[in-house]
Amino acid sequence: MKRSLLALFWVLPFLSVAQSNFQKGYVVTNSKDTLRGYIDYKESALNPSSIKFKDNPESKPRTLTIDECTAYSIDSLEKYERYIVSVSTSREELSNILVGRDSSFRIDTVLLKVLNRGKNVTLFSYKDDIKKRYYIMDKNEVKPVELVRNFYFKPDQPGRMLTENVYVRQLRSKMRLFIVPDLLDERILLRVNYGDKDLLKVIYKINDEQPVKSKFPASRFFAGTGLNISQARYNGGHLLAGSDAKSKTSYMPLITTGIDFFSNPSIGKLIYRVELSLLMSKNEISSSVQRHSFDQLSVAATPQVIYNFYNSNRIKVFGGIGFSLNLSSYSNNETAVYNPFKMRMDVTKDFVDMQNFNFSYQGTAGVVLNKKIEISLGYIGSAAITNYTFYSVTMQRYKVGVNYLFGKH
Repeated sequence: MKRSLLALFWVLPFLSVAQSNFQKGYVVTNSKDTLRGYIDYKESALNPSSIKFKDNPESKPRTLTIDECTAYSIDSLEKYERYIVSVSTSREELSNILVGRDSSFRIDTVLLKVLNRGKNVTLFSYKDDIKKRYYIMDKNEVKPVELVRNFYFKPDQPGRMLTENVYVRQLRSKMRLFIVPDLLDERILLRVNYGDKDLLKVIYKINDEQPVKSKFPASRFFAGTGLNISQARYNGGHLLAGSDAKSKTSYMPLITTGIDFFSNPSIGKLIYRVELSLLMSKNEISSSVQRHSFDQLSVAATPQVIYNFYNSNRIKVFGGIGFSLNLSSYSNNETAVYNPFKMRMDVTKDFVDMQNFNFSYQGTAGVVLNKKIEISLGYIGSAAITNYTFYSVTMQRYKVGVNYLFGKH
Protein backbone atom coordinates (compact mmCIF):
# COMPACT_ATOMS: atom_id res chain seq x y z
CA MET A 1 0.00 0.00 0.00
CA LYS A 2 2.87 2.38 0.78
CA ARG A 3 4.29 1.86 -2.73
CA SER A 4 0.90 2.58 -4.27
CA LEU A 5 0.59 5.83 -2.33
CA LEU A 6 4.11 6.93 -3.30
CA ALA A 7 3.37 6.14 -6.95
CA LEU A 8 0.24 8.27 -6.80
CA PHE A 9 2.18 11.21 -5.33
CA TRP A 10 4.71 10.85 -8.18
CA VAL A 11 1.97 11.03 -10.85
CA LEU A 12 -0.01 13.94 -9.34
CA PRO A 13 2.33 16.83 -10.39
CA PHE A 14 2.15 15.69 -14.02
CA LEU A 15 -1.64 15.97 -13.87
CA SER A 16 -1.25 19.53 -12.61
CA VAL A 17 1.10 20.54 -15.43
CA ALA A 18 -1.24 19.12 -18.05
CA GLN A 19 -4.36 20.88 -16.76
CA SER A 20 -5.44 24.38 -17.71
CA ASN A 21 -8.27 26.44 -16.28
CA PHE A 22 -9.49 28.75 -19.04
CA GLN A 23 -12.27 31.13 -17.98
CA LYS A 24 -14.17 33.80 -19.92
CA GLY A 25 -12.52 37.20 -19.84
CA TYR A 26 -10.97 39.98 -21.85
CA VAL A 27 -7.59 41.61 -22.48
CA VAL A 28 -6.95 45.29 -23.23
CA THR A 29 -4.00 45.72 -25.60
CA ASN A 30 -1.54 48.61 -25.87
CA SER A 31 -3.64 50.03 -28.74
CA LYS A 32 -6.72 50.02 -26.43
CA ASP A 33 -8.37 47.17 -28.32
CA THR A 34 -10.42 44.77 -26.19
CA LEU A 35 -9.88 41.10 -26.98
CA ARG A 36 -12.64 38.90 -25.64
CA GLY A 37 -11.93 35.21 -25.13
CA TYR A 38 -10.59 32.87 -22.49
CA ILE A 39 -7.80 33.37 -19.94
CA ASP A 40 -5.99 30.62 -18.05
CA TYR A 41 -6.92 31.29 -14.43
CA LYS A 42 -4.03 30.12 -12.25
CA GLU A 43 -3.79 30.01 -8.48
CA SER A 44 -0.62 31.89 -7.60
CA ALA A 45 0.46 33.87 -4.57
CA LEU A 46 2.38 36.32 -6.80
CA ASN A 47 1.07 38.89 -9.27
CA PRO A 48 1.42 37.69 -12.87
CA SER A 49 3.82 39.04 -15.47
CA SER A 50 2.13 37.22 -18.37
CA ILE A 51 -1.09 35.37 -19.18
CA LYS A 52 -2.27 32.64 -21.51
CA PHE A 53 -5.12 33.74 -23.77
CA LYS A 54 -7.19 32.13 -26.50
CA ASP A 55 -10.04 33.45 -28.64
CA ASN A 56 -12.34 30.47 -28.16
CA PRO A 57 -12.31 27.19 -26.22
CA GLU A 58 -10.95 25.21 -29.20
CA SER A 59 -8.20 27.58 -30.34
CA LYS A 60 -4.54 27.26 -29.42
CA PRO A 61 -3.53 29.53 -26.49
CA ARG A 62 -0.93 32.23 -26.85
CA THR A 63 1.10 33.99 -24.18
CA LEU A 64 0.68 37.72 -23.67
CA THR A 65 3.37 39.44 -21.60
CA ILE A 66 3.05 42.51 -19.42
CA ASP A 67 4.47 44.57 -22.32
CA GLU A 68 1.59 43.52 -24.58
CA CYS A 69 -1.48 44.29 -22.47
CA THR A 70 -2.57 47.18 -20.26
CA ALA A 71 -5.24 45.24 -18.39
CA TYR A 72 -7.09 41.96 -18.27
CA SER A 73 -10.12 40.63 -16.48
CA ILE A 74 -11.50 37.19 -15.75
CA ASP A 75 -15.27 37.58 -15.56
CA SER A 76 -16.54 37.94 -11.96
CA LEU A 77 -13.22 36.66 -10.58
CA GLU A 78 -10.19 38.94 -10.93
CA LYS A 79 -8.99 42.05 -12.70
CA TYR A 80 -5.46 43.38 -13.22
CA GLU A 81 -4.24 46.72 -14.57
CA ARG A 82 -0.75 47.74 -15.69
CA TYR A 83 0.97 50.73 -14.09
CA ILE A 84 4.46 52.11 -13.65
CA VAL A 85 4.77 52.50 -9.89
CA SER A 86 7.24 52.82 -7.06
CA VAL A 87 7.76 49.43 -5.38
CA SER A 88 9.27 49.37 -1.89
CA THR A 89 12.00 46.77 -1.42
CA SER A 90 12.33 46.73 2.38
CA ARG A 91 12.01 43.25 3.85
CA GLU A 92 9.53 41.95 6.41
CA GLU A 93 11.19 38.68 7.48
CA LEU A 94 12.67 39.08 10.95
CA SER A 95 16.09 37.81 9.81
CA ASN A 96 16.26 40.45 7.02
CA ILE A 97 15.00 43.54 8.86
CA LEU A 98 17.64 46.29 8.96
CA VAL A 99 18.81 48.63 11.70
CA GLY A 100 17.34 52.02 10.83
CA ARG A 101 14.54 52.85 8.45
CA ASP A 102 14.81 51.20 5.03
CA SER A 103 13.29 53.47 2.38
CA SER A 104 14.70 51.60 -0.63
CA PHE A 105 12.48 51.19 -3.69
CA ARG A 106 12.49 50.49 -7.40
CA ILE A 107 10.44 51.90 -10.27
CA ASP A 108 8.77 49.03 -12.11
CA THR A 109 6.03 48.18 -14.58
CA VAL A 110 3.65 45.76 -12.87
CA LEU A 111 0.17 44.30 -13.12
CA LEU A 112 -1.74 45.41 -10.03
CA LYS A 113 -4.71 43.40 -8.82
CA VAL A 114 -7.87 45.48 -8.47
CA LEU A 115 -9.39 44.77 -5.06
CA ASN A 116 -12.09 47.45 -5.24
CA ARG A 117 -12.90 50.28 -7.63
CA GLY A 118 -15.40 52.82 -6.36
CA LYS A 119 -16.59 56.34 -7.08
CA ASN A 120 -13.80 57.93 -5.01
CA VAL A 121 -10.80 55.58 -4.71
CA THR A 122 -9.43 52.28 -6.03
CA LEU A 123 -7.49 49.78 -3.93
CA PHE A 124 -4.88 47.52 -5.56
CA SER A 125 -2.51 44.83 -4.33
CA TYR A 126 0.86 43.64 -5.57
CA LYS A 127 2.91 40.71 -4.30
CA ASP A 128 6.33 39.57 -5.50
CA ASP A 129 8.98 37.36 -3.92
CA ILE A 130 9.76 40.08 -1.34
CA LYS A 131 6.37 40.91 0.17
CA LYS A 132 2.78 41.99 -0.44
CA ARG A 133 1.99 45.68 -0.88
CA TYR A 134 -1.18 47.72 -1.30
CA TYR A 135 -1.75 50.72 -3.58
CA ILE A 136 -4.41 53.42 -3.60
CA MET A 137 -5.51 55.84 -6.32
CA ASP A 138 -8.29 58.41 -6.04
CA LYS A 139 -10.45 59.64 -8.89
CA ASN A 140 -8.28 62.71 -9.41
CA GLU A 141 -5.03 60.74 -9.80
CA VAL A 142 -3.59 58.90 -12.80
CA LYS A 143 -1.19 56.61 -10.98
CA PRO A 144 -1.54 54.49 -7.81
CA VAL A 145 0.57 55.24 -4.75
CA GLU A 146 1.85 52.51 -2.44
CA LEU A 147 0.38 52.32 1.04
CA VAL A 148 3.61 52.08 3.01
CA ARG A 149 4.44 49.94 6.02
CA ASN A 150 7.99 49.51 7.32
CA PHE A 151 9.69 47.37 9.95
CA TYR A 152 13.11 48.28 11.32
CA PHE A 153 15.27 48.02 14.41
CA LYS A 154 15.83 51.24 16.33
CA PRO A 155 19.49 52.27 15.94
CA ASP A 156 19.99 53.46 19.53
CA GLN A 157 18.11 50.50 21.07
CA PRO A 158 19.41 47.20 19.60
CA GLY A 159 16.80 44.48 19.53
CA ARG A 160 13.82 46.84 19.61
CA MET A 161 11.78 46.57 16.41
CA LEU A 162 9.53 49.40 15.31
CA THR A 163 6.59 49.33 12.91
CA GLU A 164 6.06 52.44 10.83
CA ASN A 165 2.45 52.52 9.64
CA VAL A 166 2.64 55.28 7.05
CA TYR A 167 -0.48 53.84 5.40
CA VAL A 168 -2.62 55.07 8.32
CA ARG A 169 -1.72 58.70 7.51
CA GLN A 170 -2.32 58.03 3.81
CA LEU A 171 -5.79 56.64 4.48
CA ARG A 172 -6.59 59.56 6.78
CA SER A 173 -5.73 61.94 3.95
CA LYS A 174 -8.18 60.21 1.59
CA MET A 175 -10.90 60.19 4.24
CA ARG A 176 -10.55 63.92 4.77
CA LEU A 177 -10.51 64.53 1.04
CA PHE A 178 -13.80 62.71 0.55
CA ILE A 179 -15.27 63.58 3.98
CA VAL A 180 -15.87 60.30 5.77
CA PRO A 181 -16.69 61.59 9.28
CA ASP A 182 -17.19 58.26 11.06
CA LEU A 183 -13.68 57.13 10.06
CA LEU A 184 -11.82 60.29 10.99
CA ASP A 185 -11.48 59.08 14.57
CA GLU A 186 -7.79 58.37 15.11
CA ARG A 187 -8.53 55.37 17.34
CA ILE A 188 -10.43 53.65 14.52
CA LEU A 189 -7.58 54.22 12.06
CA LEU A 190 -5.00 52.79 14.43
CA ARG A 191 -6.91 49.50 14.49
CA VAL A 192 -6.77 49.10 10.70
CA ASN A 193 -4.40 46.23 9.91
CA TYR A 194 -2.32 46.01 6.75
CA GLY A 195 -4.37 43.33 5.00
CA ASP A 196 -7.18 42.82 2.51
CA LYS A 197 -10.00 42.59 5.03
CA ASP A 198 -9.30 45.72 7.09
CA LEU A 199 -8.20 47.90 4.19
CA LEU A 200 -11.27 47.00 2.14
CA LYS A 201 -13.53 48.01 5.04
CA VAL A 202 -12.00 51.49 4.92
CA ILE A 203 -12.18 51.68 1.12
CA TYR A 204 -15.87 50.70 1.12
CA LYS A 205 -16.51 53.54 3.58
CA ILE A 206 -14.62 56.07 1.45
CA ASN A 207 -16.55 54.94 -1.62
CA ASP A 208 -19.85 54.95 0.33
CA GLU A 209 -20.75 51.41 -0.72
CA GLN A 210 -21.60 48.10 0.90
CA PRO A 211 -19.05 45.26 0.98
CA VAL A 212 -19.37 42.79 -1.88
CA LYS A 213 -19.82 39.28 -0.58
CA SER A 214 -17.96 36.63 -2.54
CA LYS A 215 -20.08 33.90 -4.10
CA PHE A 216 -17.31 31.44 -3.25
CA PRO A 217 -17.16 30.56 0.47
CA ALA A 218 -13.74 30.75 2.07
CA SER A 219 -14.20 27.48 3.97
CA ARG A 220 -16.21 24.27 4.13
CA PHE A 221 -16.92 21.49 6.60
CA PHE A 222 -16.54 17.78 5.99
CA ALA A 223 -17.32 14.55 7.81
CA GLY A 224 -16.83 10.91 7.00
CA THR A 225 -15.75 7.45 7.94
CA GLY A 226 -13.15 4.92 6.88
CA LEU A 227 -10.80 2.12 7.76
CA ASN A 228 -7.78 2.42 10.05
CA ILE A 229 -5.08 -0.11 9.10
CA SER A 230 -2.35 -0.17 11.73
CA GLN A 231 0.57 -2.24 12.90
CA ALA A 232 2.65 -2.06 16.09
CA ARG A 233 6.33 -3.02 16.05
CA TYR A 234 9.22 -3.30 18.48
CA ASN A 235 12.57 -1.71 17.67
CA GLY A 236 15.94 -1.85 19.42
CA GLY A 237 17.16 -4.21 22.13
CA HIS A 238 14.09 -6.31 22.81
CA LEU A 239 13.14 -9.95 22.12
CA LEU A 240 10.07 -8.78 20.19
CA ALA A 241 12.35 -6.77 17.87
CA GLY A 242 13.96 -9.99 16.66
CA SER A 243 13.62 -11.49 13.20
CA ASP A 244 11.16 -14.13 14.37
CA ALA A 245 8.72 -11.57 15.83
CA LYS A 246 5.46 -11.09 13.99
CA SER A 247 3.08 -8.13 14.13
CA LYS A 248 -0.59 -8.59 13.42
CA THR A 249 -2.24 -5.99 11.23
CA SER A 250 -5.30 -4.34 12.78
CA TYR A 251 -8.31 -3.34 10.67
CA MET A 252 -10.70 -1.07 12.56
CA PRO A 253 -13.19 1.69 11.67
CA LEU A 254 -12.51 5.40 12.05
CA ILE A 255 -14.58 8.57 11.87
CA THR A 256 -13.40 12.02 10.78
CA THR A 257 -14.59 15.61 10.71
CA GLY A 258 -12.93 18.91 10.02
CA ILE A 259 -12.79 22.16 8.12
CA ASP A 260 -11.07 23.29 4.92
CA PHE A 261 -9.83 26.85 4.31
CA PHE A 262 -9.25 27.89 0.68
CA SER A 263 -6.23 29.95 -0.29
CA ASN A 264 -8.20 31.28 -3.29
CA PRO A 265 -11.89 30.39 -2.91
CA SER A 266 -12.70 31.13 -6.55
CA ILE A 267 -10.27 28.41 -7.72
CA GLY A 268 -10.11 26.05 -4.75
CA LYS A 269 -6.81 24.38 -5.60
CA LEU A 270 -4.75 25.10 -2.50
CA ILE A 271 -6.46 24.10 0.75
CA TYR A 272 -5.46 24.34 4.40
CA ARG A 273 -7.20 21.53 6.26
CA VAL A 274 -7.69 20.85 9.96
CA GLU A 275 -8.93 17.31 10.52
CA LEU A 276 -10.09 15.58 13.68
CA SER A 277 -10.20 11.76 13.71
CA LEU A 278 -11.34 9.12 16.16
CA LEU A 279 -9.67 5.76 15.53
CA MET A 280 -8.92 2.51 17.27
CA SER A 281 -6.74 -0.56 16.83
CA LYS A 282 -6.18 -4.01 18.31
CA ASN A 283 -2.46 -4.82 18.28
CA GLU A 284 -0.33 -7.89 18.90
CA ILE A 285 3.39 -8.52 18.51
CA SER A 286 4.54 -12.06 19.23
CA SER A 287 7.48 -14.45 19.05
CA SER A 288 7.97 -18.04 20.20
CA VAL A 289 8.72 -16.94 23.78
CA GLN A 290 6.95 -13.61 24.26
CA ARG A 291 3.79 -11.77 23.29
CA HIS A 292 2.54 -8.21 23.79
CA SER A 293 -1.03 -7.20 22.96
CA PHE A 294 -2.95 -4.00 23.58
CA ASP A 295 -5.91 -1.97 22.32
CA GLN A 296 -5.45 1.67 21.41
CA LEU A 297 -8.09 4.40 21.14
CA SER A 298 -6.84 7.68 19.71
CA VAL A 299 -8.06 11.17 18.89
CA ALA A 300 -5.87 12.69 16.17
CA ALA A 301 -5.75 16.38 15.24
CA THR A 302 -4.13 16.75 11.82
CA PRO A 303 -3.27 20.09 10.17
CA GLN A 304 -2.59 19.54 6.46
CA VAL A 305 -1.84 21.38 3.24
CA ILE A 306 -3.78 19.91 0.30
CA TYR A 307 -3.41 20.72 -3.38
CA ASN A 308 -5.82 19.76 -6.17
CA PHE A 309 -3.41 18.80 -8.94
CA TYR A 310 -6.34 18.14 -11.26
CA ASN A 311 -9.28 20.45 -10.62
CA SER A 312 -12.52 20.19 -12.58
CA ASN A 313 -16.17 20.32 -11.56
CA ARG A 314 -16.70 16.58 -11.98
CA ILE A 315 -13.45 15.25 -10.57
CA LYS A 316 -10.53 16.56 -8.55
CA VAL A 317 -7.29 14.68 -7.88
CA PHE A 318 -5.36 15.84 -4.83
CA GLY A 319 -2.37 15.21 -2.63
CA GLY A 320 -1.53 16.55 0.80
CA ILE A 321 1.03 16.55 3.59
CA GLY A 322 0.74 17.34 7.27
CA PHE A 323 1.37 16.06 10.76
CA SER A 324 -0.84 14.30 13.24
CA LEU A 325 -1.04 15.12 16.96
CA ASN A 326 -2.30 11.94 18.64
CA LEU A 327 -3.84 11.62 22.09
CA SER A 328 -4.28 7.94 22.99
CA SER A 329 -5.63 5.69 25.73
CA TYR A 330 -4.82 1.98 26.12
CA SER A 331 -6.64 -1.07 27.39
CA ASN A 332 -6.00 -4.82 27.56
CA ASN A 333 -2.29 -4.04 27.77
CA GLU A 334 -0.84 -7.50 28.42
CA THR A 335 2.67 -8.90 28.19
CA ALA A 336 3.09 -12.69 28.14
CA VAL A 337 6.46 -14.43 28.64
CA TYR A 338 7.00 -18.17 28.25
CA ASN A 339 7.86 -19.91 31.56
CA PRO A 340 9.94 -23.03 30.70
CA PHE A 341 9.54 -24.52 34.19
CA LYS A 342 5.77 -24.31 34.22
CA MET A 343 5.65 -24.70 30.41
CA ARG A 344 3.12 -21.89 30.04
CA MET A 345 2.88 -18.18 29.23
CA ASP A 346 2.90 -15.93 32.30
CA VAL A 347 0.78 -12.84 31.69
CA THR A 348 1.48 -9.43 33.25
CA LYS A 349 -0.89 -6.49 32.83
CA ASP A 350 0.43 -2.99 32.05
CA PHE A 351 4.06 -4.16 32.14
CA VAL A 352 4.86 -1.89 29.18
CA ASP A 353 4.25 1.79 29.90
CA MET A 354 2.47 3.32 26.88
CA GLN A 355 2.66 7.06 26.18
CA ASN A 356 -0.58 9.00 25.86
CA PHE A 357 0.75 11.59 23.40
CA ASN A 358 2.79 11.29 20.20
CA PHE A 359 2.97 12.93 16.80
CA SER A 360 3.64 11.63 13.30
CA TYR A 361 3.84 12.85 9.72
CA GLN A 362 1.07 12.16 7.24
CA GLY A 363 0.70 11.98 3.48
CA THR A 364 -2.67 11.82 1.73
CA ALA A 365 -3.85 11.35 -1.85
CA GLY A 366 -7.26 10.85 -3.37
CA VAL A 367 -10.11 12.08 -5.55
CA VAL A 368 -13.22 14.24 -5.12
CA LEU A 369 -16.28 13.29 -7.18
CA ASN A 370 -18.87 15.92 -8.15
CA LYS A 371 -17.57 18.32 -5.47
CA LYS A 372 -19.17 16.23 -2.71
CA ILE A 373 -17.63 12.78 -2.25
CA GLU A 374 -13.97 12.55 -1.26
CA ILE A 375 -12.17 9.20 -1.38
CA SER A 376 -8.66 9.19 0.07
CA LEU A 377 -5.72 6.99 0.98
CA GLY A 378 -3.40 8.14 3.75
CA TYR A 379 -0.03 7.04 5.09
CA ILE A 380 0.91 7.97 8.66
CA GLY A 381 4.57 7.49 9.48
CA SER A 382 5.90 5.49 12.40
CA ALA A 383 5.53 7.12 15.80
CA ALA A 384 6.96 5.88 19.10
CA ILE A 385 4.35 5.21 21.79
CA THR A 386 6.86 4.29 24.52
CA ASN A 387 9.72 6.20 26.12
CA TYR A 388 12.33 3.55 26.94
CA THR A 389 16.05 3.99 26.37
CA PHE A 390 17.02 0.74 24.68
CA TYR A 391 13.86 -0.16 22.78
CA SER A 392 10.62 1.34 21.58
CA VAL A 393 7.17 0.35 20.40
CA THR A 394 6.07 2.20 17.29
CA MET A 395 2.76 2.53 15.48
CA GLN A 396 2.44 2.83 11.73
CA ARG A 397 -0.91 3.46 10.09
CA TYR A 398 -2.68 3.61 6.77
CA LYS A 399 -6.19 4.88 6.37
CA VAL A 400 -8.80 4.62 3.67
CA GLY A 401 -11.50 7.26 4.03
CA VAL A 402 -14.71 8.55 2.48
CA ASN A 403 -15.77 12.10 3.37
CA TYR A 404 -18.83 14.14 2.47
CA LEU A 405 -17.95 17.75 1.66
CA PHE A 406 -20.42 20.46 2.71
CA GLY A 407 -20.22 23.52 0.44
CA LYS A 408 -20.07 24.72 -3.16
CA HIS A 409 -16.48 23.78 -3.98
